Amino acid sequence: MKFSAEWIDNAPNLSRQERSTLCDLQIFVGSGNACTWEDLDTGDIFHHLTLPAVYLAEGISADWWSIFGGRDRWQSILRHRTGFALPDLSFSFDGSALHVSAKRYTYQNPHLRFIQEPTEIVPRVEAEEELSDFIRHVIRKLEADEIEDTEVATCWARVKQSMKDPEEVEFCEAAGALGVDPYSIEEADASFIEEAGKLFSGEELLEFLANFTKGRENEVNREITLEAIQKLEVERPETSRLPELQDAAHQVQQAAQRRQGERIWAASYRTARAFRETMGINDGVTRQTPFTVAGKLGRSDFRHAEILAGVDAVVSRADDGVHVFLSRLNGQAAENFAFARAIGTAVCFPDTQRSVVNELLGAERQAAGRAFAAEFLAPVDMVMDMHSEGVELNDISKAFNVSPMVIGLQMENKDRIQMACSGGPAGP
Repeated sequence: MKFSAEWIDNAPNLSRQERSTLCDLQIFVGSGNACTWEDLDTGDIFHHLTLPAVYLAEGISADWWSIFGGRDRWQSILRHRTGFALPDLSFSFDGSALHVSAKRYTYQNPHLRFIQEPTEIVPRVEAEEELSDFIRHVIRKLEADEIEDTEVATCWARVKQSMKDPEEVEFCEAAGALGVDPYSIEEADASFIEEAGKLFSGEELLEFLANFTKGRENEVNREITLEAIQKLEVERPETSRLPELQDAAHQVQQAAQRRQGERIWAASYRTARAFRETMGINDGVTRQTPFTVAGKLGRSDFRHAEILAGVDAVVSRADDGVHVFLSRLNGQAAENFAFARAIGTAVCFPDTQRSVVNELLGAERQAAGRAFAAEFLAPVDMVMDMHSEGVELNDISKAFNVSPMVIGLQMENKDRIQMACSGGPAGP
């Protein structure tokens, strides 16, 4: 990802900030240019936009904590167009990398269409550098033209000041995960973050909060869920403890280690295979359930926890071992997959004290848990063997006690699963 803004002098715009920052803008994403557009009246193609950069820089500054604190949430720069055409370019952060994606987008006035759809996955450090460089580039131009006390400069100075304090960074990102502005946060939201921070920290806190973005229903659910988890942590029922999970996880740590440049989900596929072997699950088709898996981990009397709104399971470590608090879900296949995801979380992230399994799709650790669960419950080699023998997808899913969607994704991802497990690159 690369922003390029070439300034245009003596612009006729009325606003001083607009005159100062009028530029030819290009935004390179992957192998494409998100600013490439077609004039729908003439058919001509252009590869830059002419617009004031100040509003986009201000918008990115204001969204900073939402961009890097949010999970499973795409944020388009369209909301910062302020009367000027911008491409539908969106950001979504997964915990370690920024996913950047542009979509085709048509305006009626002006009559034009953005025609490229480039995508790129950018490591956090590189993404922060590029976005901050663009913001600083705009601020320096305003300052060179002796335009001071601008909103973009004020907003960016506030972000930079927060970056100096690790505790403030954690709070700001937590607010971003919740979908609120850390600098104008309501007391109820700040209190919820504080209480959640007593149970979760780091990435686990953000993945917990991101499932409860602002909204009346979520505000009710989040309090119920937090109180339920707090209660479970106090009671710590013996029927949720898996006595042998810690030792089993330790045996597969070598497989769980990430290779250079490898995404977490790739290592999770490999770890799942090693964990099946450690548990002594044979190569034949095995219809697992939460209770059969728990039994193999030393807990034959495993029981569900109370219902946790917005959370499928909680993984908790204490002096007595690893506990899995499993919600009652709609159907055994859903519960089976959620439980396997919880096991994967415990195995793949052994240093994490407490984490959740929820419905976020783009969050990195949630994706890792799904990868582990899919390969643990329905190994791709067995799935493909059954498929080649003509077994229908629904029948394959029943054989492994997972949803048809899980089987479909295993088949779709077969090549990258094999690459991850064989030692090659597993793809983006």
